[in-house]
Parts: sequence; C-alpha cells; structure tokens
Amino acid sequence: MISGMNMKRVYTYITILLSAFVLSAPAMGGNINAFSVYLQMDKLKFYASEDITVNVVIRNITDELATFYVYDLPGRTDLFDRPRGDAADYNTFKPVVYDMTGKTAEIIVPYVISAKNQKDTLSWMKRREVRLGPGETFTHSQNIKRIYNLQSDNEYRIRLHFFPFIGEQDENKLAISSNELVFRVTRDRAYLPYQAKELGGIRIVPSEVVLLVLNAERDGTWERMIKYLDLGKYIHSYPDFARKYDMADDYDKKNIEKDFTRYLISVRKSPLSDFKVIDEEIEASGLISYVTVSVTRKRLLKPERYKYIYKLERNSIDDNIWLVSGIEARVIKDVIKK
Repeated sequence: MISGMNMKRVYTYITILLSAFVLSAPAMGGNINAFSVYLQMDKLKFYASEDITVNVVIRNITDELATFYVYDLPGRTDLFDRPRGDAADYNTFKPVVYDMTGKTAEIIVPYVISAKNQKDTLSWMKRREVRLGPGETFTHSQNIKRIYNLQSDNEYRIRLHFFPFIGEQDENKLAISSNELVFRVTRDRAYLPYQAKELGGIRIVPSEVVLLVLNAERDGTWERMIKYLDLGKYIHSYPDFARKYDMADDYDKKNIEKDFTRYLISVRKSPLSDFKVIDEEIEASGLISYVTVSVTRKRLLKPERYKYIYKLERNSIDDNIWLVSGIEARVIKDVIKK
C-alpha cells in the first residue's frame, strides 16, 4: 500500500515528467496558428533568362517559442559525380503558381514528376529545425523557375502553402500566405549583331560614333547601340565578364557575348539627361582613338556627372567604321542641381 503522502509525491513526479515531455517535443501537436506567412519580390517584371526569386517571410505571432522544420538539399550527385537535377526547393515551402485564367503552371520538380512519395523524398534531404521566439521572423528565398515551367509574355499569380511540421505526425497541417503576388515574364530583348556596311566612302569620325551610342541608350534603341560595340574587346571593361570570357573557348565565347549583351540592355542605370563631347584624340597609327564625354544622369535628389573616356578602334586606315572597344568612367563630384 502507498500512503497518502507517498501517493502525492508519485503524482507530483508524474506531472513533472509529463510537463518535461511536452516542452521537449514542440513539433507534436504543432500549432499552425503560431505562424503568419507573407510573400515578397524585389520586382514584378522578369526577363525569360532571369531567375524569378520570391522571398517567404515566416513570423511567430504568439508569445511562445514556435518551431518548424526545413529540409535542405544536399546537392546529391550520381556515380559519375554529375548533378542529379534535384535542385528544386519544394517541401516545407510549396509555392502555387497559376496564370490569370486560373490554370496552374507546369511543375518541373524532379521528385514530384517521378511520383515519389514524400517520405522517400525527405529521406535524402537534410532536416533543420528552426525556432522562432515571439515576434521573430525567418526569411526563405526560392527560385520559382526551378519549380515551374513559365512561359514568356504571360502574367502569373503566386501564393504559398507552408508545411511547418513536414516529416512529423502533423505534416499535413499547412498555413497559406496572407498575400498573393502578380508578376510578369517577358521575352529577352532582341538585338541585331553588327554587320559591316558599305558606306560609299563616307567617313564617320570617332566622336560621331560615341554620340550615336549615347543617343541610342537615351532613346532605348539598343540595337543601334550594340552594333557600334566591338563586344570581344568591350567586354574587358567589365571584369566579371572578362574573367569568364578569357578562359572560354570559341563556342562559349559566343554564349558569353550574348549574356553580356543581355546585361548591357537590361541593367538599370540612371537615365541620361545630357552629354557633350569635350575631347577627341586619334593616335598616330590612325587605328585607335579616344573620345572624352561629359555625361549627366538624372537622380532623385540631384543629378550626377561623369567623365566617360571611350576607346575606339578600326581595322585599317581605310576602314570607314570605328567600333567602341572600351570605356572608363569617372565620377565628377559637387554637382549643383539647377
């Protein structure tokens, strides 16, 4: 027989054990209402060649510790050390993308297409526990192009299904993002490669070529600008591209030139408001020239002035066409807004 005093002690001990078990297993009986889910994008218009990144913001909206699980990709390879292709991020965070007619975009996640069950999929991923204190947030970025096949010249809507207890007994509990974003995928800008033309003896001086380039940028007529650039040389004014270009073979060089051209016409610069040629110099050989230009670009608070020094080259003394082969930019400070 257990006395009344001993029974009370046993009851107290059991209560402490049960309380400790509950505290040590936050994922059991998970509270889906502990989280708010919000989506963000840095922009809402993307070119077809760009990554389309969405940021998922998870916030603990309770006064207690909240826990969920994330499964990271281990970067698995096959026997020949080649990527498996399972680079999609589609488990805890499952974006839902559909067009403006309500049709869901084609999903391209390898382990979803192969119809593997969730348990098999999670078995080769690395589980990570995320703990959020009251009011704390966790941000996770996803590349939607790794998950869905998106068509150019289309608008899409995106929401997110968040499964915080995936892999546990409450794995089917989900929270849906509180907002929906609309983004557009457009075709990459087209450009025309340079083709030499017979000018019938008419000669264009280097400064005229530079003015044509700057006018084309201001007007957004990128085809006109690109045809006056010697891409194989001009690319060396941009170190990030130059390193890859110098190490590539002839085939890869062509692809890098296309990427470089796409960068030139897609990069966001402050709009041109004014420019003026202030110097033109041709070397004694007659094959290389330098044109110095004063350039003013619009800014929110005050304009910014630059000094651009363009390098131009031609193939022979009888060649009528100069091509821009390099550029150096210097900031001119202390500009007063008129």
